Amino acid sequence: MTRRVWITAALVVAGLALSLRFGLRFPWLPTFRALRSADWLMLTAAAAVNVVSVAAKGSAWYLMLRRLGPSRHVTAQAATFVGAAVNSLSVSVSGEAARAQLVTAKDGISFGTAVASLVTTRVIEALGLIAFLGVALVALPPWPWARPAGLALIALVVALGLGYRIIPWDRVRSAAEGRRYEPFVRMLGASGQNGVNAAVALTSVSWLAQWVTYHWTIQATHTAASSSASLAALVVSNVAGILRLTPGNIGVLQGSLILVMREFRFPLANALAAGLALQAVQVLPILVIGIAIVGARGLRGLVTAPASS
Repeated sequence: MTRRVWITAALVVAGLALSLRFGLRFPWLPTFRALRSADWLMLTAAAAVNVVSVAAKGSAWYLMLRRLGPSRHVTAQAATFVGAAVNSLSVSVSGEAARAQLVTAKDGISFGTAVASLVTTRVIEALGLIAFLGVALVALPPWPWARPAGLALIALVVALGLGYRIIPWDRVRSAAEGRRYEPFVRMLGASGQNGVNAAVALTSVSWLAQWVTYHWTIQATHTAASSSASLAALVVSNVAGILRLTPGNIGVLQGSLILVMREFRFPLANALAAGLALQAVQVLPILVIGIAIVGARGLRGLVTAPASS
């Protein structure tokens, strides 16, 4: 056996040993009690708000798609929900590939254009997150240094907005003509009322809805978490889940909530119960909507089919 195999085997054994130790010592019974007695009405409301969050992302993506050619809002929304459903069953960027395939099939947009719009939308979502966090950290600081950090984020968004306004987009589009990055420049520099600013606002609304989803779900499991604690859980879980190493970030989401809620001195059982409930709130309704859009067979095909151009 090579050295690499030995190291991998040792890491697997160590991971299994730590998991076994954690599993034996964890208060599972209080966790199940918290789940069984959860406020299902509040969980249902959290699931509805989560659907609004996904829809806001779909609308932001549509605003980018329409800057490159004819596209339909209903197609962008359907593709967004299908992509979110695929992400709950797979890892990496499978959901984004499914979104691109669906708009290519339905609206005749080229696969490369769809991918370019998704990459641009990721940048827009990052800006929306910065704007949302800036306001949230100033209004409800979860840590002592949060308010200055929020003010810095707000200043960054304002600076980027001013910079975007003064860029000579006509010249930039001419320079980018025929180059590989031309679709990105066309999307960012296209004129029109429904543009980048509206997309950033929609993604900010999406993050706000995510925050409400986290907060209501945590409170539904009988944990008196403050809005600041829910905000910290949202930030940590999204940072930890960037690489999407597991389907729907299962395990990563629960671990993030446990770490954050321990910092706020909440019981481990309630933290895990909140993480399991949040997983269900985020995955099950979106999965049902995604299957309803394409059918069970079509959803499996989108998960396994390679991206086509």
